[in-house]
Amino acid sequence: MTRINFSDNIHARGRELHLQTNTLDEEGKIVSTLFDGGRVLGKEETLYDSGLSDEALRKQVEQFHSKRIEAIEFFYAISARVKTVRHPQSLNKLGLQFLRWNLLDEAISEFELAIQYDSHYAEVYLHLGEAYLRRGGLREGVTVLEKGVAVAPSYADLWQKLGTACLRARRYEKALEAFRRALKINPSYDEAHFSMALCLIDVLKQGVEGSGLPDAAGCRKQAQEHLNRTAVSTRFQTPDFEEAMRRFRKGEIDRALTLLRKVDQELSPLVDLGFHDAFYLQFMYGEKGRNGEAVQEYVDRLESLIKEYPDFPDLYNKLGIGYLIQCRKLFNRALHQFRHACSLNPSYERAKRNLKLAENDGKGFLILLRAMLK
Repeated sequence: MTRINFSDNIHARGRELHLQTNTLDEEGKIVSTLFDGGRVLGKEETLYDSGLSDEALRKQVEQFHSKRIEAIEFFYAISARVKTVRHPQSLNKLGLQFLRWNLLDEAISEFELAIQYDSHYAEVYLHLGEAYLRRGGLREGVTVLEKGVAVAPSYADLWQKLGTACLRARRYEKALEAFRRALKINPSYDEAHFSMALCLIDVLKQGVEGSGLPDAAGCRKQAQEHLNRTAVSTRFQTPDFEEAMRRFRKGEIDRALTLLRKVDQELSPLVDLGFHDAFYLQFMYGEKGRNGEAVQEYVDRLESLIKEYPDFPDLYNKLGIGYLIQCRKLFNRALHQFRHACSLNPSYERAKRNLKLAENDGKGFLILLRAMLK
């Protein structure tokens, strides 16, 4: 099969981005890659059915490519509008979409404005810190994350991200303390256990000593304990992680550390909910997000994820809102039927009564839906 390829430029705020979408037949994937002046910014991918005909596959690739372009152009288009409505949640979600494609300046702009409107919005500090770290602003990232843990000291993810930033800066004592705080809040936090092991092994390699650091024997013992705890998680049951554990037990510190860093770089999120943020923005600020096809696609994706992750409560919460959005469309259809009945027979009292009741209750339904979406 000949590799299918689509390529287009995207004009965004005075610069020209380039999106290229192609098939990876050996992996059965469709991959969209965003470039800025030849530099890769980000990728999105999906699997395709190997049984598709060439024509059907070409159509699927073209559709995937077109949707990525529409999404990126849409996010740029609504950016100014989202800023004027002064809605921190929308700014955060828009920032996450830019961050997803590594459009870091745009993401930082949205996150900073969200904090300006709500300085206690803990999640935004997490994402803003990540954006600075990706851009190479290690000092700025640490500063933002320190502000975040001051605002939300019980938010384990903020402590984990702060620890990661401090580890990158080789501020080992502060990194270990941050990981400990994350584990105190959530003792089952797999990534924090992994990061503790990574930090302790790095301390071993560097031969660093300090009042807040365990000695070499302590580092080995604690690192092994955290590796053992991490190994329980299915997310870390990979050949590289298992090889890293074997190397560490043999005392091959350098090789173990190299493998663990590779695992860290390739670790994917437990559940990727980026599609939810994109749907939210399309629903609130675009027309396409409100059509039946887009809503059904959103609901189908959540139902599919629930089968894969039946114990993830956020999925059920989002699916409930998705069902309510579908109810809204059916509710509007019901109003149309009542009105049509009244237009055919103006003296039809039961239809007039039902229409009045539905119109009154409909106002409350819309208020409910808007409150949930905010």
